[in-house]
Amino acid sequence: MAFSTNNLILPTLNNVEPKELIKVAQTIKSRGNNIQKKSRTLEEIIKDIEKNHPENINSIEWIYLLFNLTKWEKNNQKKSTLIAQKIWKLAQRDNFLKLKLFWRLILNHFEPNQKYFASSLVNSFITFTPESDRDKNTFKIVKLLLSYSYEELGLLCCQLLKQPEEIFQKYNLPYKFNLENNLTLVETIKVKIPLTISKLNIDKKYINYLLCTTSNLSGKSQLIAVENLLLNIPPMVGGSYPKLVTWLKTHYSLTGTHSQWHQLSVRAKNALKQWIGALNYKDFEKLINVMTDKLSLPDWETKQLISRKVFWSNYSDRFDRIRILLPISTLDIVGNVENIEEMITLKDDGSEATEVCIFDFNEWLIVEFFRGKGSETRIFAKTSELEDLLFNSNDISLKKLRSLSISKDNVHDHVFCWQNDCERLLRSKLIYPNANTIFFKVVEDKKGFPYSFETGMPPLNGKKITERKRKLSRWKQDIQDLEE
Repeated sequence: MAFSTNNLILPTLNNVEPKELIKVAQTIKSRGNNIQKKSRTLEEIIKDIEKNHPENINSIEWIYLLFNLTKWEKNNQKKSTLIAQKIWKLAQRDNFLKLKLFWRLILNHFEPNQKYFASSLVNSFITFTPESDRDKNTFKIVKLLLSYSYEELGLLCCQLLKQPEEIFQKYNLPYKFNLENNLTLVETIKVKIPLTISKLNIDKKYINYLLCTTSNLSGKSQLIAVENLLLNIPPMVGGSYPKLVTWLKTHYSLTGTHSQWHQLSVRAKNALKQWIGALNYKDFEKLINVMTDKLSLPDWETKQLISRKVFWSNYSDRFDRIRILLPISTLDIVGNVENIEEMITLKDDGSEATEVCIFDFNEWLIVEFFRGKGSETRIFAKTSELEDLLFNSNDISLKKLRSLSISKDNVHDHVFCWQNDCERLLRSKLIYPNANTIFFKVVEDKKGFPYSFETGMPPLNGKKITERKRKLSRWKQDIQDLEE
């Protein structure tokens, strides 16, 4: 059988030149006269190194050398150290070689079984003399990695306000390694950052950086970072930054949604309570400061408020939470105090205006009336019903607070030398000052009185006791009038 086909007619092709490809090729810089027609031996390359002729060595030959130098140095031990030092010296002026050396040095450090680097090059690394700022930073980072100085790497990150991976990327260094602690290299550095920050002059930029770093961790690494944070930064320092404390409350407090409270160590749990307490006290302190600054108060009321602030500073770590209730007249003047969320308006019931602060001390709820004739402290045993009223209701008035059932022994004054008796009353209910308190402050900017957790402050002398009894009698009458 015969087959026939039509002739295939192709279109005429124009003489098209690859102009764009030619342009790209023309932009590629040669590394000198380094294109060899014939591949060279390792010995030939090393001879150029010995004679200081790096211009004869091309990129492929450098890579070939780095791959095979380990085998070569076994048979040339006397010579290998000198050659390694020369290679590091040549790298000072050769960015390609420098990058390959640093990269493979780090790979060799974290994956030693892979034999990425000749031992002579490892041992001679320290002879590299960086000249540019970039090289100095790269050299410093590599040295810290080789010495496992992860806390110092964390310090560098803090100073630059950059995440570890950003720094490694900037200096073209490898960093995706899993370490023996079951964390990555980046995670290992990040969990050290709270330790680093604790040794700096902490300010807002460092706290924001810390929050960003910690919140982007997860699982085990985040838990380690939070433990380091809570156990190394003092509560009164950390408690000054509401954003950070709010994040901790949300993710790690006993009441937080999907909280990891149960994963914290006992020490960290206690520290977190102190952090939250410190923030709550800061809110109380902030309100007192705003009131004394903006309200036109008589001197005796200003002194009364300051004495309250100083007294409760002894318990600053102990507050589980607080709630602030302000009469509309005060709110109009002081406005919304920055970063205080738990603040509501008191319902007007015709009572003499005063501000109120509610403290949660674990098993006890304390209602603190700030000013006026009825300036007092009321201490209630916590019940779910009372807790709901004091911390969740927005329909609270002064009369409602004073009508709550309470033993007269749990109503305390703020008249002359009230602090001794008030501390004693709180201690009887196992409400103690901050841990390690050795001086109990009563007057602002003064050291305070020697304090014992068993016996409290030194007792008042006879003259002060007599004066206190006289003024206390008048106060009791005022309270009785207010409760009727």
